[in-house]
Amino acid sequence: MATEREKPTMSRSTPWEVRVQDHPGCSVDEVNREPDWEANHSHRIGFVNRDDRRPGLTHPREEYAEEIEEARKQLEEMRSKVDMGELVNFRDLIQSQRDFHIKYPQERPLGWRYVLNTTEDWVKNKQQWPANLQQRQRQEQEDAKTEKHRQETGGGKSPQAGQAVLRESMAEFEWRADNKEKYQEARHVDKERGHEDGKEQTGSANVPVHLTSQELSLLHCLEHEKDVVSQFKQNDGKGKSSQTHNRSSIAIDEQDQYTPDNWLPRCPDLIRIGGKHPMNAEPPLSRLFDGGLITPNELHYVRNHGPVPRLMWEFHKLDIEYGGRKLSLSMNELKSRYRESVINIPITMACTGNRRKELNLIRKSKGLNNGAATVGTAYWKGPLLRDVLISAGVPKNLETKGMRHWVNFAGADMPSEGPYETSIPFDYIMDPANDVILAMEMNNLPLPADYGYPVRVMIPGYIGGRCVKWLHRVWITSEENKSYYHTWDNRLMPSFVIEKDGRFAEALFHNPSTACYENNLNSVIAKPAQGETIALSDIESGENYRIAGFAYDGGGREVQRVEVSLDGGESWLYATREFPDSPLRHGNKFWAWIHWHLDVDISHLVRAKSITVRAFNASKTTQPEKPSWNLLGMMNNSWYIVKPEIITSGGQGPAISFRHPTEAGSATGGWMKPSMEVLMQQAKQQGSAPEKQFTREEIEKHNEFEDCWLVIDNKVYDATSVLNWHPGGKAAILAHAGKCHQETTNEFVSIHDDFAWKKLHECILGRVTDKTANFIRESAEAAAKEEAEQSQDQKHLALQRRRWIPVKLVNRRQVSPDTNTYTFQLPEGKTVLGLGTCQHLQIGFHLRDKMLIRQYTPTRPLLPAHDSQVRGDKSSREHIHKPPKHHGHTGAHRHQYKQHASQEREAPEEVANCSLMDGQSGTFDLTVKTYFPSSSQPGGALSNILDCLPLGSEVEVRGPTGDIIYQGNGHFSIEGRDRHFSRVSLVLGGSGITPGYALMARILMTPGDRTEIRVVDANRTEQDILLKKELDSLEEKSGGQMKICHVLSQAREGWGGERGKVDAGVLKRCLFKPACDNVALLCGPPGLIQGVVLPALVGMSPPPFTLLETPDVARCSVMFSFAALSCSTYATPSSCPLTACRLGIYRRPKPFRVLSSRRPTANSHPCIAFFLSDQLRSIRFKYGLD
Repeated sequence: MATEREKPTMSRSTPWEVRVQDHPGCSVDEVNREPDWEANHSHRIGFVNRDDRRPGLTHPREEYAEEIEEARKQLEEMRSKVDMGELVNFRDLIQSQRDFHIKYPQERPLGWRYVLNTTEDWVKNKQQWPANLQQRQRQEQEDAKTEKHRQETGGGKSPQAGQAVLRESMAEFEWRADNKEKYQEARHVDKERGHEDGKEQTGSANVPVHLTSQELSLLHCLEHEKDVVSQFKQNDGKGKSSQTHNRSSIAIDEQDQYTPDNWLPRCPDLIRIGGKHPMNAEPPLSRLFDGGLITPNELHYVRNHGPVPRLMWEFHKLDIEYGGRKLSLSMNELKSRYRESVINIPITMACTGNRRKELNLIRKSKGLNNGAATVGTAYWKGPLLRDVLISAGVPKNLETKGMRHWVNFAGADMPSEGPYETSIPFDYIMDPANDVILAMEMNNLPLPADYGYPVRVMIPGYIGGRCVKWLHRVWITSEENKSYYHTWDNRLMPSFVIEKDGRFAEALFHNPSTACYENNLNSVIAKPAQGETIALSDIESGENYRIAGFAYDGGGREVQRVEVSLDGGESWLYATREFPDSPLRHGNKFWAWIHWHLDVDISHLVRAKSITVRAFNASKTTQPEKPSWNLLGMMNNSWYIVKPEIITSGGQGPAISFRHPTEAGSATGGWMKPSMEVLMQQAKQQGSAPEKQFTREEIEKHNEFEDCWLVIDNKVYDATSVLNWHPGGKAAILAHAGKCHQETTNEFVSIHDDFAWKKLHECILGRVTDKTANFIRESAEAAAKEEAEQSQDQKHLALQRRRWIPVKLVNRRQVSPDTNTYTFQLPEGKTVLGLGTCQHLQIGFHLRDKMLIRQYTPTRPLLPAHDSQVRGDKSSREHIHKPPKHHGHTGAHRHQYKQHASQEREAPEEVANCSLMDGQSGTFDLTVKTYFPSSSQPGGALSNILDCLPLGSEVEVRGPTGDIIYQGNGHFSIEGRDRHFSRVSLVLGGSGITPGYALMARILMTPGDRTEIRVVDANRTEQDILLKKELDSLEEKSGGQMKICHVLSQAREGWGGERGKVDAGVLKRCLFKPACDNVALLCGPPGLIQGVVLPALVGMSPPPFTLLETPDVARCSVMFSFAALSCSTYATPSSCPLTACRLGIYRRPKPFRVLSSRRPTANSHPCIAFFLSDQLRSIRFKYGLD
């Protein structure tokens, strides 16, 4: 049977023209020399074998280069088509963009994903498809009518709903001046801290003859440290990182799914300090320290200014420009041509904003709430930049009449303020002792994408902001770089500069002396950790406690001493230093941090006023006692202080708890509290809002680039006009567009200063309703509770609720001309899918702007895994994956396991088809109908991508979703509550058959389950019936337990089933009658479910009845439970609480909500209606019983 790919869609106007490229044919000699393929084997040198490789050849690079060139030509041809205005669909695009990482994975970072370089919106809506042109024409006609009506009724005198209103705005320095917040005087006002003579002297002039055990221990440590330092080995740059735990997971966080970074695996332990996007994160301080002297890649901090560029090893080039000449190096050339120049050394890199949150609590700066862990040390490997420059014709010395020169770097990323560029002095790079390299590996692995893949510049001893990632251009100039990020970022301003757009700011930001280059001296306490406790009962144990942390400096300077004080700086104790292997370069360069520790008697620790650390460098310089606030929050290196406090915990007795100054991001657990100035700013930010109120329904409509609303602190803002100039980029805002959740408020508050709040207030529309405010609050509480309760006891389960995992496409089987069954392989070590019956999973595919997501129900496995395959779940033989607990109406519900004796299954070997049991093969099947493109529209997105995707490719999967779970023997879990039904009616339409099929198969394949089933399946034609063969087999073998009625709207002659459309008559004939032990489950197109089935089912049942709805992303999925009582329990029909009740069906999923209820009496049944939304827009139906 021909596949769709062999039957391209052509319009009637397309000429049937054939063009043939002339070829002379093979010569007589070539024909005679051809092997006899029947008589001899076909596995021959020089010929492509079954694996599409040429056996026996040891130089595949030429073949690789040919593939790269061919792929480049395909991309250029596609770009040319697009530029010429030709219509292209998903099939065209995916076939023109080759995926090299399957065949050549060695040059890719761990967790690399394929990304289709387009957006769903562009393919479907931005191109001039005939269907789009017709829609726009209709919209223009409607707009013209509306405008004409407005003018006729005099509506032009005031702004109409939806019409933009220009609001007065001003620059920051003008606003601050208007608020009498002028520059502070530029003079020194701090008093130096006084000391009594000899107060801090800890010399040995009066050393007692008899040393205590602590003093002896310190003396031994000092002697050991002296030996270690004196025996330092010179690092020759040829070492190898000892860190091997660099990536514990390649899953993708759901926070990234709607951003351009949707393809990046990131460690779930990282604390996002700048919102969802762009990624700015640091590890928990204790995790960073426990990672060791060499930081695991996944625990290294991330600092991005915009989306991570997805650069291909095969296509990316590094341009070196000098004197009008350009050397363009491919990544293969850069890696192979400079092998003799490659070094691999440990380098500590720190963000200039490390410990910024301490400054933000004094006064809000223009920076993120960094904790103390935006620093890390890794082995970075690559050739010396000086050697690459010399090979490009750059002389070692540039002597042009004493003029200084600068080496400029540009990354391939495109943040909101233009390309990220910076520069450093030319002479610094050309000094081989400074070890400036073009890094291509991090801890012996290809650079992770967040850290600059495929190449970045690494400047040991310099701040991270000068180590440009995703490097694509290097050039020489006679002046500093003038780009935005070099001029307006990584600068240490005097404290009197309080904004970025005044005259003083303009002068100082362009002053070279304010630029930050080398790291400054800093030290941090990691142990005791934030929140760590020591019971007071342990004081008499006589044990020691090890205080520990890290310290670093810039410019290659050695951290020569670390001191710890337990009495607020009155006296200091010497700490022991720990160095990485071979820390010394060029005789005097220390590029890596140190760890330090100090062992103290636990009784001294619990009596301490505080724990304070300071360090000294090779210049005998130490850290300042107090922080110094500056506009960008840079270079805070004051004493790091941990404070103890006495707490009492239930049943444990009193204890000492330790608190660090701050916690990263929005956490509030540190001992530092906002200053009065910060509190006053926060009070101003709670300004009044217009009286207009907005429901959740209305807010969720405004979630697009052209119409973007935000909810912050229960106020509604129109941020549409901000998207084009927002410093953090539009993706940071769009990730929250139309969302009613607490995350938007948390992120905005943690990032922005008072001027940003002022700009936000210009966008205000009104406030949310009280019901929406309650929803936001309860949703946040439920999400926090669910996160706290997440268990790690189900190691073999593949599906994760909050993270996407990759699954490999291993088979594609055509079941009809437009339908395929796809088989996906679960990740290694994950044998059980973990999906409950009636639940769904989400499939994701990476596009340039966000992940393309669709929801499906697998058609295999159909039976749950056996107990022995699920670790830690001893209480239930049926459920694999725990849904969230019920909490209000938030949609975050966790099912409470209950054992039903009647639902016990036979042993797995007694089940008819063990291959259908979860955990047996480590695979699952999806049966998907392909919506092919035509001449007027591009067709379905994901269905066409799956149809074209090469075997071996990967997609993402996440789940489970859905609040209905079938447990067996008629037992359902609905929103975490147990219900039992003996008879199930299913009304299904089109692809909505798959969740119904999973339920049918589970019931009929489980011995002893006698739940009866009646099915109405609606389709257009017989060919449209999905899984018909499987459905017929189930019905035939059920012995009458299941009966299915297929209804076709376009039936062929001779069709023996129902004809026409589903109506009340079909439902009455084919489904069970309403009864208290019956349930109806619906899944299908909105026109069928909302327009026909819902009203019909309501009419079939005498009130009162229970009406439940349950969510489905792509379809309307509703459940009815009918009570057996009649309407006689009410005096009149109008007294029934459901009379004239409205159900709203909206655009996005919403949780259950009680619409109406009546307390049950002896003669009545409770009448409850639950409300839920879907992806549809503002469609309402009235279910009147009068």
